[in-house]
Amino acid sequence: MFTTITYLRLLAAPATAMLLLGTLLVLEQRHFDQNSALLLALITGVAVAEILPAAALGVVFLALVLQSVKVFPPVLLSGVLSYAAVPMVIFFAVIGWKTRNRWVPPVAAVVFAGITAVNWFTDQTWINFIFGNQLYGRGILRTLTYAFLIFGAFAALNLAAWAVGLAVNNVSRSRRAQLAAEARLRETATELAVEQERNRIARELHDVLAHSLTVIVAQADGIRFIHRAEPESVEEASRVIAESAAGPRGRGPGLLAERLGSIGMPVQVEMAGHPWDLMPMQHLTVYRLAQESLTNAFKHGNRGQGAHLHLVWTATSLELRVSSSLITNPAATPLPAPPGRGIAGMKARAAAAGGWVETIQAEGTFEVLAFLPPAGPDQPAAAERSQSPLRDLEGATP
Repeated sequence: MFTTITYLRLLAAPATAMLLLGTLLVLEQRHFDQNSALLLALITGVAVAEILPAAALGVVFLALVLQSVKVFPPVLLSGVLSYAAVPMVIFFAVIGWKTRNRWVPPVAAVVFAGITAVNWFTDQTWINFIFGNQLYGRGILRTLTYAFLIFGAFAALNLAAWAVGLAVNNVSRSRRAQLAAEARLRETATELAVEQERNRIARELHDVLAHSLTVIVAQADGIRFIHRAEPESVEEASRVIAESAAGPRGRGPGLLAERLGSIGMPVQVEMAGHPWDLMPMQHLTVYRLAQESLTNAFKHGNRGQGAHLHLVWTATSLELRVSSSLITNPAATPLPAPPGRGIAGMKARAAAAGGWVETIQAEGTFEVLAFLPPAGPDQPAAAERSQSPLRDLEGATP
C-alpha cells in the first residue's frame, strides 16, 4: 500500500499546478496572453518540481530574473497572485530532492525572495499602489525599511515551504525505514524458525543415530569373537543389530536397558511416585533424555559398573536421574562432560518441554538430572494430556 501511495504522490505536483493555474485564472480573470508569461513559467516549475527539482528551481530563478530585466511584464500586469507558485515549487522540489547538496533549496528560497522584492520595488506604479502613497523620494531609509519588510515576508513564506517539505521528507523516510525494519524482522523470524527446525532435526538424528550406532558397533564387535565359540548367540546379536538399524518398536527405559545390557552395560531402572499421563512431546522427551544419557554412559563411562536410571514422579514434576561410573585413572584428571550436541541437545529438548537438564560430575561418577513439569510452557492442562501413562515407557508403542 505504501508503494502505491508513493506512485500517487508523483501526481501531486502536476495536479497542484493545474489547480493553481485554474484558480488564478478565475480569481484574476486572466487570459492566456503575454501578461500570463510569468504565471505560466512558475506553474511549469510547480508541475515538474518533484520529478526534476533542480530544473524547477532553475525555471523559477530564470522567470524572476526575466521579470527584473523587463522581459516579462512587471508585477502590476503579471498579477501578484502569480508569486504564490514560488513556495509551491520550493515545497515539491524539497520532496523530490535526491542529491547531497541539501543547502540548495533553502538558499534558493532566500534568493527568490530577494529577486521578488527587487521586482516589486522596480515597479513604481505597483509599489505606490500597495502602500497607498508616493514612496519614492521620501528618504532612502524609509524605502529600505519597506523593502526589507517585503523581502522578509517572501523569505519567511518560502522558507516555511522548505521546512514543510523537509518535514514531509523526514516522515516519508521514517516510514520507509519502519517498513524496511519490519521486512528484516520478518526475514529474521523466518530464518530463526528454519534454524530452529534444523536444530530440532539435528538433535533427533543425533539421538537416534548415536544410540543405534553404539548398539550396532558393540554387537558387531561381539559377533567377531563369539561366532565360533557361541554360534547360538550370533542370531540374538544379529536381531539386536537389525532392530537398532530399523528403529525401536517402542520407546521406553525398559527397552534401552535391555539393549545396553545385551552389549555389556547393565542398566538398573527404578521408579518412584504415582505416574501421571504424558503428552506426546513429553513422552518423546523422556525417552530421548534417557536414551542420550545412557548412550553417553556407555560411550564415556565404565560399562562394567553399569548405569542407574531413576524416574521420580511427584504432583508437580517428573524427575529423571541417570548416574554412571567414570573410568578411574589415578594418573589422569576427571573426564569432562561428553562433547558435541549431546548435552546441549538434551538441555534444548528439556527447555522446549518447559523443564531443564543439569549434569553433575563428582569423583568417579557422572550424573544427568532432568526435570519436566506436568505441562510445558505452551501446553494444555493435565486433563487434555494424551493417554500415555508410565507403563507405555516400558516398551509399548506410543
